[in-house]
Amino acid sequence: MSLSAVSNAKLATIQGLLASKQFIAAELSLRQLVAEDPRCVDAWLVLADLADMRGDDALVLDCINKARAQDPADERASLQLAETHVRAGRLAEGLEVLEQIVARDPGNFIAWLALGEALEHAGQTEQAGRARYQGVTRGQKAGYLMSMASTPPAWQPHIERIIAHVNAASEACVEQGLAHVRRQFSPGELQRVEHAMAVHLGRLNDAPKSPHQAPKFLFFPGLPEGPFHDPFLQPWAQSLVDAYDDIRAEALGVLAGQSGLLEDFLNFKPGQSKAGYLGGEGSNPSWDAFFFYRHGQSYAANQARCPKTAGALNSADLCRVDGQAPEICFSVLQPGTHIMPHHGVTNTRLVMHLPLIVPGDCALNVRGGGEHAWRERELVMFDDTYEHEAWNRSAQPRVVLLMDCWNPHLTPAERVATKHLVEQISAFENYQPQGLSPLLRP
Repeated sequence: MSLSAVSNAKLATIQGLLASKQFIAAELSLRQLVAEDPRCVDAWLVLADLADMRGDDALVLDCINKARAQDPADERASLQLAETHVRAGRLAEGLEVLEQIVARDPGNFIAWLALGEALEHAGQTEQAGRARYQGVTRGQKAGYLMSMASTPPAWQPHIERIIAHVNAASEACVEQGLAHVRRQFSPGELQRVEHAMAVHLGRLNDAPKSPHQAPKFLFFPGLPEGPFHDPFLQPWAQSLVDAYDDIRAEALGVLAGQSGLLEDFLNFKPGQSKAGYLGGEGSNPSWDAFFFYRHGQSYAANQARCPKTAGALNSADLCRVDGQAPEICFSVLQPGTHIMPHHGVTNTRLVMHLPLIVPGDCALNVRGGGEHAWRERELVMFDDTYEHEAWNRSAQPRVVLLMDCWNPHLTPAERVATKHLVEQISAFENYQPQGLSPLLRP
């Protein structure tokens, strides 16, 4: 029997001693176990628990640090260290450890919940709500925190309070954003915005009428329905068509020197599977892009490489939302690639395509609107919150100028309000700690 197997067998016996409250016998056995097998992280952590029960803070820290030394990648020891710091009133130290954990492992929902508790103890209520939101949403995405049965036992006494706090913090975030735009516009100008926010918070039920429409982030009721919209509702659409020849020539130039110029549109991480996102008959299904803007960030070098395209874009009234939009690129669908059915984030934005290079057997299919075969030079604008897919079944790349744009049926006031509210909500929902909390720095 291997050393680890022996240690596991001894740990099972020790757990029996703990269950029968034979704490002294359990601790003696644990001390013997770590002497024989100092690599047994579980033994060090149980020893730390027993030391904590006695209030022996120095031994707690010693055991946890020895566990961390044996397996630095095992976040359980770091979590226990953070909780020990917080219980002892060393909030700065506890917060620092927790912030390091979520930076290394953003999917660790327990660490996010613990960070929220620590921030609450530190009096940083707003940040606590944001951290708890991360914990609850990430936990539920992984199948936890959906009920008491799916909640880890240590968190069962607290989870209802935590979820109530998350809901209150989410509502406060929206109300803060609404208060800002109410100072700029009259109630009549914000009527649909107020309604959309009530739907977003779950105060009203006004879901999309089409079963094919499912925005992943924000549904704005009251906008004209349907998957396809007239692209010439955008006042800048004709100028984009007028620049077609120049834009296409620059796209061809990018393709001719594409080595190093194109990047993965979906930004797959090393080892991440494309299954569920891309399919098709090609040997290497790929959806590539040459970005002019991504998530609102300007790609200055790419714009300099394609000045005619950049000029045409800069003359348009672009949809600008910090951290999100505009998203504009030469979208290159490689031969044999099928973009699998998916939904977009919000119907406050639509997607415009200017087809530049379209071989045969390429199409966009939007549920509820049917299949659309791109035609070079002919704009198409659609609501990507409807389930949609696209394919290139030819042997040549398909290229369109892809850009998101404001839904033209929003009023100027609604655009301003939506921009501010989306930025406000996104900052709440995408919270990232920025190092040690300022109020607690030495």
